Amino acid sequence: MLEDRGNTAVYLLYTYTRICSIARNSGEDFTNLPEILKKTNIVLAHEKEWKLAKTLLKLHDILIKCSKELFLHFLCEFCFEVCTVFTEFYDSCYCIEKNKQGDIIAVNHSRILMCEATAAVLRQCFYILGLKPVSKM
Repeated sequence: MLEDRGNTAVYLLYTYTRICSIARNSGEDFTNLPEILKKTNIVLAHEKEWKLAKTLLKLHDILIKCSKELFLHFLCEFCFEVCTVFTEFYDSCYCIEKNKQGDIIAVNHSRILMCEATAAVLRQCFYILGLKPVSKM
């Protein structure tokens, strides 16, 4: 249960915390998402961006399935899928680019918004499951 890899609560919470750190590490303010969304379009140019977006859109169907069949494990499996797909996205798609000195040279706002959407979906799932996520470790 305490493994930080695989389908465990610790892995899900750890991934959520990693996601929350991305916008924080960008050096920009992403606290007012409605305003940012008015100015920034989410661009799905990379295959992993599409995969993550499609995965996040499954939440509604998963919640209906959980309510009809009265099994929360479907939601747990969905959270694991979201975390796995997010990790693939993050490994392939840079959100923040840095130079050799470690200075930020570019921030991809669209991808950071995808990170924020992922965090929001996980936060809702955790609430339903009774898990209390932390945004910092």
